[in-house]
Amino acid sequence: MFGLPLRKGFSMKVHGVHLNRPDMHDIAAELGVSTNDVLIKDGILTVYNTSETCQEIINDGHLATFVAMAIHISPEDISDIKEVEEERVELEFDLSEFEDDDD
Repeated sequence: MFGLPLRKGFSMKVHGVHLNRPDMHDIAAELGVSTNDVLIKDGILTVYNTSETCQEIINDGHLATFVAMAIHISPEDISDIKEVEEERVELEFDLSEFEDDDD
C-alpha cells in the first residue's frame, strides 16, 4: 500500500466551549504541531503527535493541560482521552480520465 505513514495521536472531548479554527491554530502552536494535525469532528478533538515538543508533553502526561491552556479552559473540561491512529482514506478514480486524447 502506498502513501504516507498513518499518524498517531489522541482524541478527547472538550466541554464548555465551541472550538473554531483560531482555537485549532492556538492548540497547534502550543503543542508544536502543524495546524493540519489538530482536528475537530463531531465534538471530538484529535491531536496527532507529529513533533518532539508534543511527544515531550505526552510523555509528561500533560496533554490535557496544554490543550486547556491554549483555549483558556480548565483541564477538567477535557475528558475521554484516547489514543488513536489516523484512518487510511482510499481514493478511487479512473486513470483513463487523465489520459491525453491528443496522442
